[in-house]
Amino acid sequence: MNAIRDKQARAYQVGVRRSSLPRVHALARFVMVALGTAPVAVRAASSLVGPALEPASGAAVVEFSTAFTGASQTIDVSRFERGNPVLPGHYNVDIFVNDGRVARKDIEFRATQNSNDAYPCFDYATLLQMGVETGRLDPGVVNAQSACITINQISPDAMVRMDVGDLRLDVSIPQEAMLRHARGYVSQDLWDHGESAFLMGYSFNAYSLDQSYGGVRLTNGGSAIAYDGSRVQVQGAQYYLAGPGGSYVADSMGNYMLTADGRYVPVQRGTFVSAPSGGYSSHDISAFLGLNLGMNVKGWRLRSQETGQWDQRAARTRWTNINTTATHDITLWKAQLTIGDGYTQGIVFDTTPFRGITMYSDDRMLPDSQQGYAPVVRGTANTQARVEVRQNGNLLYQATVAPGSFVIDDLYATGYGGDLTVTVFEADGSVRSFLVPYSAVPMLLRPGIGRWSITDGQVHNTALRHDKPYFVEGTYQRGINNWMTLYGGVQSTYLNLYHAYLGGAAVNTPVGAFALDVTRSRTSFQGTESLSGYSTRFSYSKAIQSSGTTFALASYRYSNGNFLSLADAVVTQDMLESQQAGRLDTVHMMRARERLNVTVSQNFGNRYGQLYFNGSRNSYWNGMPSATTYQLGYSNSYRRVNFGITAGRTYTTGPMYNGSHYDSQFGINLSVPLGGPSSRRAPMLQFSATYDDALGNNDRVGVTGTFGKDSQFNYGANASYTDQSGAGSRSTASGTLSWQGPRTNLNAGYSYSGHYQQASISASGGLVAHPGGLTLSPQLDLNGAIGVVEARDAKGARVSSSGQAKVDARGYAIAANLTPYRLNDVTLDPTGTSNDVELQTTRLQTAPRAGAVVPLKFETSSGRAVLIRVSRVDGEGVPFGAQVLDPEGREIGAVGQGGQLFVRGGERGGELTVRWGDEEARQCRVNYQLPERDKGEKSLTVESMDAVCR
Repeated sequence: MNAIRDKQARAYQVGVRRSSLPRVHALARFVMVALGTAPVAVRAASSLVGPALEPASGAAVVEFSTAFTGASQTIDVSRFERGNPVLPGHYNVDIFVNDGRVARKDIEFRATQNSNDAYPCFDYATLLQMGVETGRLDPGVVNAQSACITINQISPDAMVRMDVGDLRLDVSIPQEAMLRHARGYVSQDLWDHGESAFLMGYSFNAYSLDQSYGGVRLTNGGSAIAYDGSRVQVQGAQYYLAGPGGSYVADSMGNYMLTADGRYVPVQRGTFVSAPSGGYSSHDISAFLGLNLGMNVKGWRLRSQETGQWDQRAARTRWTNINTTATHDITLWKAQLTIGDGYTQGIVFDTTPFRGITMYSDDRMLPDSQQGYAPVVRGTANTQARVEVRQNGNLLYQATVAPGSFVIDDLYATGYGGDLTVTVFEADGSVRSFLVPYSAVPMLLRPGIGRWSITDGQVHNTALRHDKPYFVEGTYQRGINNWMTLYGGVQSTYLNLYHAYLGGAAVNTPVGAFALDVTRSRTSFQGTESLSGYSTRFSYSKAIQSSGTTFALASYRYSNGNFLSLADAVVTQDMLESQQAGRLDTVHMMRARERLNVTVSQNFGNRYGQLYFNGSRNSYWNGMPSATTYQLGYSNSYRRVNFGITAGRTYTTGPMYNGSHYDSQFGINLSVPLGGPSSRRAPMLQFSATYDDALGNNDRVGVTGTFGKDSQFNYGANASYTDQSGAGSRSTASGTLSWQGPRTNLNAGYSYSGHYQQASISASGGLVAHPGGLTLSPQLDLNGAIGVVEARDAKGARVSSSGQAKVDARGYAIAANLTPYRLNDVTLDPTGTSNDVELQTTRLQTAPRAGAVVPLKFETSSGRAVLIRVSRVDGEGVPFGAQVLDPEGREIGAVGQGGQLFVRGGERGGELTVRWGDEEARQCRVNYQLPERDKGEKSLTVESMDAVCR
């Protein structure tokens, strides 16, 4: 039974086939309309199929005007007299259940005795998507290999309505026959492991640099400035100062420098680091290759991240394994199991790199409406009422509820919140409203929702020189009720080096959301004293609707002098062993004391822009310098011009500054489209001007834009001017050009200054080896989900949901960036394909698991397309509406005005039967021959010809 259900569930993404009758009939009507020969008719009503499988009453009668058809014979249109009939066959339809769209699928309609209408057949996978309570159905029907479950087998009161014109199937099912699921729910039976495959994502960059310097020194705040005015390259939070005397590294504040022998040396402001006689010049070429490798086998996802670096000056290549993991879903627990290298969750405790095993709950497996935090709305309706939930005037939710108490527990999370306005519209015309407080901090969860993680492994810090300790970590969060979430965790190393315990609570109140937790740690170093301390963390957020003010996140943390995090303890122990010291005071430790972060935004409305403020303060124990940074910004637009203004300041105090040091920054930026409002791809002119106490003035102007049929080319050109007080000025020009192709992405860049020239080229993309072969992709996310599109002979069709990806000559393409555990629509744009190929559908749905490689087969029909103008031997035209049959007797279309018919046949032609009655005199046959063409030649136009029907 399970095997059958799995097979049926997997089949929901495949088989969007339609019989040739409805497909070609619809295509013929389209061609006739395009040629101006379509019939004049009253549109027929949709067909409603209920328990009795009867068409809707009151269907309009189709009427034709012979003045437009030009036919002298009476045409039999009885099959259309009672509306738009549903003829037997397969239809690719949008399924709506109780007015909500659930899927686009291929549905088979079977013939009904004594009726013009066919009835729909539902399989088990479709019932799951529709949310039907399958446990109520006859097991014999559900388990049948070729199950055809009719609407009256689901419920005697269920009905379906098919709109053939819009290809929409409306299904009405009583609530008692439906499962109660949160919005966004996707049945676990539809989650697809996919197929076995090998994956590789790559990124390559080659970099050439010619430099000339007259020496290097550190200035205000440790900024690296050459004596000739050139800026030394900055990477991440560290300044890399390269010179003939060796390479040096200073921290982000310029306080300490790591020398070649591994010592930390204090660096004073303005210190001269490297001063070779007469300066120096250098030329270097380097290259980088990053590989993300993957293998999917039986639900396991093996992943490995590798890097390769080559440098001309060093004349060596270095390969590094960043991490290797094996992951598998634990469906029952809605969790993931990972073995190998990774990072702890970083939600309760600070994140820690490890090598070992971890299990954690995966929020992606929850429905959209259960992820994040949103309050439960409770109320009472006196009648059959309509309930609306709004936030900041925006409608978030609407439902009809029965008299009595109601509960709405599937609201989608909306960032940091904003109070909810709930309005109850009673059937008697009365209206009531009330407010539900809604603010959120990251720790808040919905009532009844839990989040957990368990990790057992070894600290994986490559900077450690000695033993890396093993540790365990466990965390748990639980939504207790509508306003409170409790959470806690524990960290402990195996060798009694470190133990930490954390407990806290998050609450949602009318004045905002708060979270407070306390961590207690104890560290026992070998051969020295132990430290025991605590750390307190406080968070707050609030959105004030009336003023448009949002306290996005305000957090504060205080730690006493003996508190260490796990990372602090491990690094300190390693330094003690390196120095063979027995006392902590011989070891430099940067331990946090206070940390405050504040983000506030103020929205003044569409016309008056937005103001924001970011601020942070960090202070440390043991006399380490403290720092305060804050930034104020304003952004707005005037007509089509966007602009922003920023101002910031950094304050640092410490012994190296003999007190304190200030660094101020100011900036303005503008962006203006260089084209009219109707221009689709107008270039964008960008200008910015900044001032920094340490780096001086920098003015930049640039142009960016796209071109190409599919906007696959991007370009940018920039010119900048820098004036540094006491260090001179310089001008720099640069340009970039990139191409987003159907198989890869390419990028090239060049920049020039009086003191350096730099050029680079790069490429990125990926490949998937699957049962159908090897397919290239311009992008590949191994941690997401991937679809392997198969569309035979549809070369050039574009995967609309995946950038520039197109079907290759073998009929395959990669649909990247699918969302795991959600129904994804994957669409094909047939523009650019041969007219000899017809896609039976342009959209499929799939619900892949994380990291899965899912096959997506788009059925195609191949054959030369031709428009035939048919006349009879006596010169009379063939009646409009006559049936067109293939040699096997299958109806493939109908004759349009002027005796025109559209067919897709063999390479050289064939025979067709035209019938407008049962008598022999009301039938004739058309033999048509197509001109020969080169083997493999594809047509981009529809061929046309004349033929006689005998």
